[in-house]
Amino acid sequence: MLEGSILESVFEKATREKEEKNQMTKTMSVVAVAAFAGLASAQTDIVFNNLNVDAAQPITFTIVQTDSGPLEGFSWDLTYNAGVNGANASWGAELNIVLTHLGSGFSINFDGGEPNLGDTIPSDVLFGWGESSGIFASNDSVAWSGPAETAGVWEVFIFEDFDDFGVDGILNGTMTINKVPAPGSLALLGMGGLAAMRRRR
Repeated sequence: MLEGSILESVFEKATREKEEKNQMTKTMSVVAVAAFAGLASAQTDIVFNNLNVDAAQPITFTIVQTDSGPLEGFSWDLTYNAGVNGANASWGAELNIVLTHLGSGFSINFDGGEPNLGDTIPSDVLFGWGESSGIFASNDSVAWSGPAETAGVWEVFIFEDFDDFGVDGILNGTMTINKVPAPGSLALLGMGGLAAMRRRR
């Protein structure tokens, strides 16, 4: 009878330890998922909502990026209607979107199409839109090295290379500044895992 009780006790202990181990693994997985979700959000979006673009009146505004980390690249999902002005319709290739990090002086120009189409600022990234009117779209990303610290004020400068009289085009969509997560964010992942282990001991 005693031998049976001992075996039962050993079995219960092993079962309990297995359950605790499984629970700890689940807890650490949740912590890891939460941490990586935070790392994935290391970006700043610039939203364009029915923005009228006119070569005669370039658009300039600023955004403030609060997250720290070096530049990793850019992504975008844009639509540009260059055919809104009828007989005086513009071309998709004429659009330029320039992003400048004021703290470091880093600047990059996203050009609708032709890099030599009367550009006043050298082109860095081409959307590949043609020298014709119509509705153009681009959904892509590019890796790009830049400032070691992207936090701070960014200037957004939007213009067209040629004035077609009146509104040249209507811009919609999002451009995203992607940055490498700060080391502190990576440390949080390790700390979260250790905390989960300590709670289970």
